[in-house]
Amino acid sequence: MNRSHTDAELWKSFCVGDEESFIKLYEQYYSTFFVWGCKWLGNEHDFVKDQLHDFFIYIWERRDKLSVDINVKAYLLTSFRRQLFYQWKKHKKMESASEFAGFAETDESELLEAELVTEQFSKLEKALTLLTPAQREVVELRFLQNKSLQEIADLKNTSIRTTYNLLHRGISRLRLEINEKKFLWLW
Repeated sequence: MNRSHTDAELWKSFCVGDEESFIKLYEQYYSTFFVWGCKWLGNEHDFVKDQLHDFFIYIWERRDKLSVDINVKAYLLTSFRRQLFYQWKKHKKMESASEFAGFAETDESELLEAELVTEQFSKLEKALTLLTPAQREVVELRFLQNKSLQEIADLKNTSIRTTYNLLHRGISRLRLEINEKKFLWLW
């Protein structure tokens, strides 16, 4: 059974109120949409997470009004992006959404790129689980929270040299596992 057939079946079940189908759609698309939301909004992780949860609640509440015969991934991605930018505009109280004008349409190349980014992000998530807890903490503090080495050393109550060594070993292990020298762009 191919993926689009599975998506179509899940979507139809979802539209008639099947909670299990809703959960599967959520799990299937959450990572992809999170990565794209962060890419569109310049790594606004917390805002994207909040809006992603709100988006899935929104479609659940309106499931009986949604069209059944659609390209599920394209529909969801386009709808999420539209809602994300609407909420971002409200959040930032911007007077014009002109800077987002180029995001009005989702095309096939964007969907393929989204799948590639999601695949790379999944590799990174898996590789992160292979790090020691200390390495993972330092890597996450450095790249997810944009902390300096000094800030991390202060937080961990350790020396900058120890922090640097943990970071270096963590990045080396990630490079080895992911098989890419330049993977940090995912953050």
